[in-house]
Amino acid sequence: MIFRRFYSQITVAVMFCLILLLGVSPQISSARISVSITASPLSNFDRTWEDLALLYDNHFHNSSEVYEEIAYIHDTVPELVDLEVFGQTYLGKDIVSLRITNELRTQQKAKALVVSHHHGREQISIEIALRFILYLLNNYQENSTITDFIDYQEIYVIPALNLDSLDLVINEDNHWLRKNLRPFDDDNDGFFEEDRADDVSGDGIISSFDVFDNTNPSNPVFLYTYYEGIDDDLDGKINEDDVGYTDLNRNYDSYWRDGSGWSPDTMSQVFPGHAPFSEPETRAFRDFALNHSFGMSYSLHSGINATFFVDDPYGWAEPTLYWNMVQDYTRILPPSFTEIYTGYGQENYPKADSAVLAGSWDSWMYFERDCLAPITFELYRNYSSVAPGAETVLVENSTHLILEWKSIYDYFNPYPQYINALWFDVLPGFDYLLDNTPRLAIIPEVLSGGYKLDDEVELSFNVTNLSPRIKTMDTIDLYTKDGTLLTSSFSIDANSNKLLSFILTLPYDLGEEVYEIKLGNDYTGYYHFTLEKGSAVGLSIGPTILGVFILGTAIVIINRRKQK
Repeated sequence: MIFRRFYSQITVAVMFCLILLLGVSPQISSARISVSITASPLSNFDRTWEDLALLYDNHFHNSSEVYEEIAYIHDTVPELVDLEVFGQTYLGKDIVSLRITNELRTQQKAKALVVSHHHGREQISIEIALRFILYLLNNYQENSTITDFIDYQEIYVIPALNLDSLDLVINEDNHWLRKNLRPFDDDNDGFFEEDRADDVSGDGIISSFDVFDNTNPSNPVFLYTYYEGIDDDLDGKINEDDVGYTDLNRNYDSYWRDGSGWSPDTMSQVFPGHAPFSEPETRAFRDFALNHSFGMSYSLHSGINATFFVDDPYGWAEPTLYWNMVQDYTRILPPSFTEIYTGYGQENYPKADSAVLAGSWDSWMYFERDCLAPITFELYRNYSSVAPGAETVLVENSTHLILEWKSIYDYFNPYPQYINALWFDVLPGFDYLLDNTPRLAIIPEVLSGGYKLDDEVELSFNVTNLSPRIKTMDTIDLYTKDGTLLTSSFSIDANSNKLLSFILTLPYDLGEEVYEIKLGNDYTGYYHFTLEKGSAVGLSIGPTILGVFILGTAIVIINRRKQK
C-alpha cells in the first residue's frame, strides 16, 4: 500500500516534469517594429496652488483691476497660464490673452477661444470670463474632465477687448457707452466730444426718452429717442457730439456695411467705423486670430439671454449643426435662454431672410477664419427693466407721449451681488465649448514591416473625433517630426471614427535611433508617435498540445490507481 502511494507520487512528479519540459516553447521572432505615443511629462506635474479667488469679488472691475487679476492669476499658476499682450486699445491699454494649458506638454493642441467685452457697457462679460479662468485652474487635478481639457487643449481667454470704454462705464457711470473711445467731431465744429449726454437730474443715471405720436392714444406711434443732457457748447443744441466712435462688433471686414444691424450715422451705437479694421482693438484681434485655428469659439455679450449663430444670405450658415446645438443649449442652460429660439422650429428653419450681421465678429470668424461655430453668447438681460410699466410717463397730451427710461444699468448687467449666481447659470455653456472643441483619440498599430533602411512598414491609426458636434474641420494628416507631409487622409465628422492606413519607407535603420511622426491638423492639434525597433526574442511559457495530452493521461492513470 505504501509502495503504491509512493509509486503514484513518483508518476505525478514525472508527468509534471514532462509537462514543464514539453510545455516550454521558445519562440524566436524576427525583429519587429513597435509604435507608441511619445512619452509625455504629464505624470511629473504636481499642483502647487490652493484654489484661487478673485481679488475683487462681487464687484465690476475697471481696467486697472482687470490687470491686477490677470497678474495674480499668472503669478499663482505659471505652470498653466501663459500671458500674451497682442495689441493696444486706442488709448494705449494692453489687450491681453491668457492661454490656459499644461505647458509641459509642448505639442500643438486643440484650441478653444473666449473673447469678451467688445462693448463698453457689457462689463458682465469680463466678470464671466474671469470666473471661467478660475474655474479651470481650481479644477485642475481635482476634476478629471477639466484636467483632460487643460492637458490636451489650449484654452484662450481674452477678458476685455474694449478697456478704454470700460473705464468710462465703471469710473464715470456712463452706462450707455457701447463703442470704443476714438474721438470724432460729430457736429463738425472743430471740437471733439464737447457736447455729451449729461446727468441733469443728478440721480447717477442718464435717462433716455422715447417720443411717440399720440394723435391716436390707443395706438401711439414711436418717433425717436433722445437722452438726458444740456447744451454744453452753447450752440442751442444738446448731445450733438458724444463720446465714442466705432462699434467694434461692426468693424470686421466680413459684410462690412453690406448687411444688417448698422447705421451710417456717426452718433449711432452701431456705427461701423470709416473702414474695416479701422480700430486698433479689432486689428489686434484680427492679427491674433490669424495665428490660430478654432473649430468653435465664444464672444461674450449682454443685452439678452441667448446664443446667436452665424447667418448667410439664406439663413443659418450651418442649419443642421446649429439646430442641433440649439437643442443642446436648451437642455443645459436656464429656460430664459430659449427665448431667442422662437421661430426656429424644424417646421420653418432655416430662416429665409437675409440677416447677415454687417461687420460682426462672428461673420468674420466663420467666413474668413473657417470657425464652424463662432457663437455670440449673450449672458444677461434684466427682463423686468423693459417690462410694461418700467418707463415713467413724462408727457402725455393730444399730440405726444414721452416716456422716461432709467434702467440702462441693470438692463445689461446684474447688480454685483448677483454676478456669481449668473456665473453658475451659464457655466454649462462653457463646459459645452470645451467638450465640442474638435480633438482626437488615436489607437496606433504596426501591421507589418522591418526595421532596416528602405524597409516598408505598414501602419494603421484608428482615429476618433471626440467632439459631439464639431467635425475635424480639415483633413487628418500624417507628418514627420519636422513637418514633412507623409499622407493626407480625410476629415472626420463629429463623434465618429475612421481608419487611416499608411505604408512608410524607412529612411534609415532603426536601432538606437527612432523615427518620429505626428498625426492631426491645426484644429485638432497633433498627436506624436515614435517608430522603434522591437525585441528580437521572446520566451513564451505555457502548455503545448502534447503537454496537455500528457497532463490528461496522467490524471486518468492516477484516478485509476486510486480506484484500485
